[in-house]
Amino acid sequence: MQALEQAGRHRITVFHGIGELAQSTLTPDAILIGLQQFTALRENEPMVYLRLSRRSRIVVVLSSRELLDAANILAFADAWVFEDINVERINEMLELGLEGHCLMPSQFLSRLGVDEIRLTLLSRLSDVEFETLLLLGQGLNNRTIASQLSLTEAVVKSLVRSVLSKLHFRNRTEAGVFAARQAAALIQTRNAAQGGHGSGQGGYRQAPPAYRAAGA
Repeated sequence: MQALEQAGRHRITVFHGIGELAQSTLTPDAILIGLQQFTALRENEPMVYLRLSRRSRIVVVLSSRELLDAANILAFADAWVFEDINVERINEMLELGLEGHCLMPSQFLSRLGVDEIRLTLLSRLSDVEFETLLLLGQGLNNRTIASQLSLTEAVVKSLVRSVLSKLHFRNRTEAGVFAARQAAALIQTRNAAQGGHGSGQGGYRQAPPAYRAAGA
């Protein structure tokens, strides 16, 4: 809002909630809306969304770590602004959005850029889910993972599904390739999140030797 006001290029009206926006008779060139509000609008007020999208460009404001979560809904917006990356370019983003374009940060267009986003989501995994991810990186099947973790195959199957869902992998092969490629970063990120203590109360069990060496 400050960047928009300082540029002085646009007349700004603030709406406090979807209901107020829906009842407005204004026809703005663009509507800037947060990701959660946009998701609620799409899911709970589809007719309101259609009406608004027909008369205005919709620009969603989100953080980079929300990108994978929002991938299935961002296609319904005209443009995106990442508040932790390019919010200072809001005026440029808005002008592009009005023309039907979207400026995408270059790191999101590379495999490693998506890896970086997934690393920020590791806190979603429980300790045993994190261990499962590491073992997927070794190319192990569910039976072997179950043996390694002293669990049943049924439990491991559920853990694998949870890992795929929480980190937005399409299949276990994609998850395994990520875990192998980012082995050192996985351990370092997990240890940093747990205060560098590794295993112990509230911490995960030590990773297999290859990963302990990679994360040293």
